[in-house]
Parts: sequence; structure tokens; C-alpha cells
Amino acid sequence: MPTLAKRVVGGLLALIGLVLTVIGLWYTFHLGGSGTATFSTSASGTNPVLVPQTVLNRIDGVVKVTAVPRKGGAVWLAAAAPSDAEALLSKTAHTSVTGVSTRPWQLEATTSGSGATPALATSDVWRSVKTGEGSVSMTIEQANAPEAVIAQATKGQIERVDLTWERKSWFVQSVIAALVGLFLLLSGLSLLWSSRNATGKPTSPHGDADGQDDHDGGDSDTALMPPAVPVRPRPASTPEEETA
Repeated sequence: MPTLAKRVVGGLLALIGLVLTVIGLWYTFHLGGSGTATFSTSASGTNPVLVPQTVLNRIDGVVKVTAVPRKGGAVWLAAAAPSDAEALLSKTAHTSVTGVSTRPWQLEATTSGSGATPALATSDVWRSVKTGEGSVSMTIEQANAPEAVIAQATKGQIERVDLTWERKSWFVQSVIAALVGLFLLLSGLSLLWSSRNATGKPTSPHGDADGQDDHDGGDSDTALMPPAVPVRPRPASTPEEETA
């Protein structure tokens, strides 16, 4: 694979792997080993809180609704058909839960209407009712869908409302996402590292990557020359030879 292609593929794999790893770890941390997701919203003091069917019946599973009053307070929690719950609240001041957000791990809610809240507890439309001091919880089964739940403070004010879903497969999916992301991240970094080593290999002045010359060695030209013939010195002449 060409060096440039390795860098592009390696960078994409590393980026995708990093995103998957972060998301997987985020959900794993918040869900825990039991796969429990709890979302909370701050209520508006004495205003009742409506949790509609668009939130309660959005996931095919049991959801637990918990209303938590402020210190010394008491709450009333009831479930009814969505049309009955909305008709009772009508245009009076109340808070409606509109969805969930996993980024801040909170419930999304809006406050609307004005005027005093009617006596909700005296109505006969409720399918189930829970009351008490301190936190009060109610479990909503999807077999009874659609349903809406209203929480109201009978003493003091509501501090928050929690919605809890539990599904163990969510934890497993989060771990798998984190592991796949980690594998892609390491694969991408490996490609980037190999492409870096390929471009960083030194070359010789003659362009040979191995740093070898085109000849067998620096003395190759000298080796082709014939061996030098030694010159024997001429002996000095004697006087008799000069006279002759």
C-alpha cells in the first residue's frame, strides 16, 4: 500500500476508533454492570409534573417513575390514560417531560400554562396511585400502554423526578463498542507508524536505499591493474671495465 494511502486510512481508522471508544466508555460508566439508565429533571416547585406516553412508552420495557420531594415534603404519584391526564391539567401551570438527553444524562422538560392546579387526587380517572413522605416510586408496564403519569407535591415542593430503565444488553453493547473502537484506534495508529518508518529510511548519495555503491568496493578499479614488475638495480662498473 502506498505511503499516502496508509496515512489516510490510518488516520480515519484512528479517528473512528477514538470516537467509538469514548462513546462506549461513556455509556459503560453511566449504565453500570446492570445496564441501568436513570435520567432526572428539576421540577418547578409546586407545579405538577406530567410524564407523557411519548416518554414512558417509547422503549419496550419496564420504566420506574420516582418523585422526590424537598426535605420534609410529601408527594402524590398517579397513572392514567394520556387523554385524561392532559384534560385534568388543561391549561394550568405544569411541567411536561419531553424527552431524555444522554449528554448531561437528564430529562428534557418544559413549563407551560398558568393558574392554580385543580384537585387532581379527587378525580376517578387514575389507574394506580402512590403517596407518601419522601421519595415515591411507581413501575409502569408496557402491557398497559399508553399511559401518562403525574407527580404532584401534597406538602412542600418537588425537588426532582427520575425515570429509570434497566436492560443488561445495553451494558454489553457499550463494552463491545468500546472494544471495537479500541481495536480500530490501535490499527490506525499502527498504519500511521509504519508509514512514518517507510518515509524515514535513509538513502545513499547514489540513490541506493541500502547505502551501497554500484561497484563492489572502492578499490575495484585498482584491482583490475596488472601487478607492478620490480626493477632490479644495475651493479656499479669496475675500473677495468671502464678502461676496456
